[in-house]
Amino acid sequence: MDTLWQDIRYALRSLRRAPGFLLVVMLTLGLGIGANTAVFSVVNSFLLRPLPVRAPEQLVVLSVTHEGNQEPHSVSYLDYQDYRKQQDVFEDITGYYIGFMGLGAEAGSNRSAERMIVEYVDGNYFELLGVQAKYGRLILPTEGQALGADPVLVLGHSFWKKRFGGDPNVVGRVVRASGRMFTIVGVVPESFKGTYNVAEFDGYVPLGMAVLDASNRDSLERRDNHDLRSLARLKPGIGITQAQSAMNVIAKRLEAQYPDTNKTVTMHLFAENLARPEPSGAAQNPLVASVFLLLTLLVLLVACVNVANLLLVRATRRQKELAIRAALGAAPVRLVRQLLTESVMLAVAGGAAGIVLGLWVSRLMEQIRLPGDLPFRFEFGLDWRVFAYVAGVALLAGIIVGVLPAWRASRTDVNEALREGGRGNVTGRHRVRNALVVSQVAGSLVLLIAAGLFVRSLGHAHAVDFGFDSRGVINFTMDPEQQGYDKTRTVNFYRELESRARALPGVQAAALAYSTPMGYYNSGEYVEAEGQEVADQKRRPLAGFNAVGTDYFQVMGIPIRRGRAFEQRDTETSPPVAIVNEFMANRFWPNHDPLGKRFRMVEGKGKPGPWVEVVGVVRDGKFRWIFEDPGMYFFVPLEQKHQSLRVLQVRTTLPPETLVAPVLREIRSMDAELPVYDVLKMDQVMEGANGFFLIRMGATFAGALGALGLVLAVVGVYGVVSFAASQRTHEIGVRMALGAERADILKLVLGQGMGVIAVGVLIGLAASFALARAVANMLFGISAYDLATFVGVVALLGLVAVLACFIPARRASRIDPLAALHYE
Repeated sequence: MDTLWQDIRYALRSLRRAPGFLLVVMLTLGLGIGANTAVFSVVNSFLLRPLPVRAPEQLVVLSVTHEGNQEPHSVSYLDYQDYRKQQDVFEDITGYYIGFMGLGAEAGSNRSAERMIVEYVDGNYFELLGVQAKYGRLILPTEGQALGADPVLVLGHSFWKKRFGGDPNVVGRVVRASGRMFTIVGVVPESFKGTYNVAEFDGYVPLGMAVLDASNRDSLERRDNHDLRSLARLKPGIGITQAQSAMNVIAKRLEAQYPDTNKTVTMHLFAENLARPEPSGAAQNPLVASVFLLLTLLVLLVACVNVANLLLVRATRRQKELAIRAALGAAPVRLVRQLLTESVMLAVAGGAAGIVLGLWVSRLMEQIRLPGDLPFRFEFGLDWRVFAYVAGVALLAGIIVGVLPAWRASRTDVNEALREGGRGNVTGRHRVRNALVVSQVAGSLVLLIAAGLFVRSLGHAHAVDFGFDSRGVINFTMDPEQQGYDKTRTVNFYRELESRARALPGVQAAALAYSTPMGYYNSGEYVEAEGQEVADQKRRPLAGFNAVGTDYFQVMGIPIRRGRAFEQRDTETSPPVAIVNEFMANRFWPNHDPLGKRFRMVEGKGKPGPWVEVVGVVRDGKFRWIFEDPGMYFFVPLEQKHQSLRVLQVRTTLPPETLVAPVLREIRSMDAELPVYDVLKMDQVMEGANGFFLIRMGATFAGALGALGLVLAVVGVYGVVSFAASQRTHEIGVRMALGAERADILKLVLGQGMGVIAVGVLIGLAASFALARAVANMLFGISAYDLATFVGVVALLGLVAVLACFIPARRASRIDPLAALHYE
């Protein structure tokens, strides 16, 4: 221990004498460790940080797959009830819907009506999670069993502070929400945000009150409507695999009992932290996290190689010092330990700088906001997992940067080092530095190719024809039912609003719809064509749909390929009609004219809907999310498929934002308390979670890491080539004295550097092909082996590397032979 403290004190004195060197190393390692800190904080938030509940490691997410939808997704409410009754592997199962309520304005205050995002939770929700109320009480197991009963409300902590000023006396207060009177019974603790990872909920309501939200009513009554999110707590000694087998036994039982709705339904269980925010990402999330952690580790590797080269240079200059210590009796092991102590201390300093940088970047990322006013939250703060990861990375960096210089120093020839004017044998050191440059170039190339693939993917995404024109359209979303409107009043309200919107200056067209393309509200129905009825033992295909107004296709720029658009005659009392996409037309009626053909929506056994006549065909498009494969999609008139939640879409010749105030003024004149939300240009909606957001984030992350790797690699290449040229000053002088031209010297130095870079490029290409296979599913519109990306990146790196080599080569070619012959 005493010798360790001696090494530490000696290292501190040594580093204090070289402040410039210390600063450069801190910045270099700080960049690499900071990138790792920032990315790991994101991974920690999504995959590692447990929910602030009792024994979170026991929580699993229930999901199902079935023919026609092989991505794990939520369960149905009716199936959930059967699973809960028949299972014996969980302590309990709970479920919840995500929905909205409109909180009314308060008399005598300036608090206007506003929308709340709520969880409609089963009565055992808080009991299963082990969450205790901050004030009042939480929802009881006996509440919510009957539909429409128990109008009680538990407030989210942030909403309680924002809306009610953090008043603990709010418990017991009666408020109006969604046309009903609710009693506030409690407030959740500050640490609990809900069980949907990316959102903080404003309130919690008994599951039976979900009937207030029109989008949930269908889910409570249909066994084939998989909208209920479900959590379970494993019994002690029961693993996920065992529990999944037991649940699939129940699934098979339900399939036999309900063949029309449960055919091919299979249960899948995931650890809660892997299924964030949806179980569909459980398989992909760890892969995405691994890829970006690998890229950040490559950045750190390039940074470490730079520092290792600096330490090699420093060790070369300290040869005489180390030789004297060896001559005085210091064992090689002691010298190695001394140098490793210095490198670890440098890594600690770099780690401190990296934490500061990573914290700053994490705070920036927390400011990311998705379009709309949903309370999405990103919390990337540093906790003990992040600090432990940074400590491990810093220690690893210290070993990496120190082991080669320490090993080289331990092999120093004492006599040679002490001989006055001895230049020593630098060949071995050149080989080591060349190997480091190869690793730098290879790592940088991998980073740049990953960045290029993601950036090219984003470019292709923007160039895709989505089947509609988002330019010049602005959206206003509202739900009068949240204010207690009945159907007749809702229809009249929207009819008047649509008429007023069309009359505003600059408006080309206005229409209402249930959802916007790439929005958060998507619907699907199981369908069958007339004459192609599906037997009960087989599963019907699923088709997405939207309920829209008469001018919708004009507003959204969706051309009608065949037939007609919806008209005023398509009312609630007229025969049902629909407009289908080309994929659906070709699936049901290949080589036939689809106009006049009929299909129907099938809700379950004995519940087929009426036959719907096809009156038009539109081209295929992407209406749900950017990565969706071509599939069946259709539109029905809003008059024939009533939806209280609607979005008013306005196409204008003016800048869309100029219509915000006039449209809101019209809405307020009709109902001053109606919440209006997601007031967004259609181009902004396209940037949301279902649109370009994920691709843009991937391109931003990869691009930043690639640029950082390139800068570090160029600095490293320049430093190594420059140092190598300076070490050969005497040799260059001899060559020039014997008649070598400046061009020969330039070619000599440049050729040596470019040879090393070529080897690094070849190794980097091999590694890049391996990485490309891993990121193939994260790309959009391009191959993982995109030739343009690979060629462009190699050309870019080659050009920059040539410049990095050329500067020291040119300087070497201008050496004065007389001065060179006197070198050393």
